[in-house]
Amino acid sequence: MDLIGFGYAALVTFGSILGYKRRGGVPSLVAGLCVGFLAGYGAYRVSNDRRDVKVSL
Repeated sequence: MDLIGFGYAALVTFGSILGYKRRGGVPSLVAGLCVGFLAGYGAYRVSNDRRDVKVSL
């Protein structure tokens, strides 16, 4: 299991939500959620196959 990848995805997602709460920037929220989702998906793919790092990169 790629704990570092999942931790990074959670951190990016949480940071985008926190930034939205503080400043109210919708584009930052959307971009942060998209990047967090892609990072989480990449970590999931790496968890299944260690050589499948395309999405993570």
